[in-house]
Amino acid sequence: MLSLLFAVACGDPPALSVQVNDVFGTPVADAQVKMDGATDTFATDAGGKAQVLGASAGSTVELMAGKAGYIHDFASLDIPAEGEWPPLTFSLYPEPTEPGFYSLGKESYAHLAAAKIESLATEFTTWHGLKDHPASTVTAKAGEPLTLVFNSTLRATELKRQDLRLSKLEYKETAEVTGVLGATDVELHLWVADASDIDYELKGTQSQDDYLIVVGGGLEPGVYAFHAQGVMHSTEADTLEKLPAEMQVAFPFEVK
Repeated sequence: MLSLLFAVACGDPPALSVQVNDVFGTPVADAQVKMDGATDTFATDAGGKAQVLGASAGSTVELMAGKAGYIHDFASLDIPAEGEWPPLTFSLYPEPTEPGFYSLGKESYAHLAAAKIESLATEFTTWHGLKDHPASTVTAKAGEPLTLVFNSTLRATELKRQDLRLSKLEYKETAEVTGVLGATDVELHLWVADASDIDYELKGTQSQDDYLIVVGGGLEPGVYAFHAQGVMHSTEADTLEKLPAEMQVAFPFEVK
């Protein structure tokens, strides 16, 4: 009886309300939530909710949420000394099952298909580009950051040596070539890269094979492509010949 009266007087220990969804907004059941420095883990219910014990008022807590098949995520939360504790929501990225670039659709990923880079050479210069309009589309809101998931077995330092670039593409039916007799047009029919690249941030995740590519200012409607070694900017005739076959491709997509 005394123990019951003591429990009633003290009340239930305070709990932190946690919601775990995937990046598409679907609750993730049976995800594990753990507070840094604690030994206990707390599983989410069918609605992706968990009550995490062990935090104290007026503290800052670090929490991790994860489940097999998802990229684990960490978050930090300041708990007020007084008043209600704010809830915390995690948004987990599903872990891709194979290497590549993935855009976020409404309910699932869209895999960016590889496209072979073609070259067209004259005696004065060479163009590198893509023959076909990209099959992959990405929905983006103007001015808002655009995030893609990139799965690769290469580490960040190795990726840096690959010189991965993001370029906006323009379709050119013809191009002007200037020779000794003046300017003349040549048939091109290629999607070619703009002169300047688009800045992006490559962020590591809790999975060693998965990265987030974040374009901070977003992308305006148009056609874009990821490519390595600056090959789509090269004007050298033997550029493609110097690269292995797996690097003679780009990963185009259209932003709508």
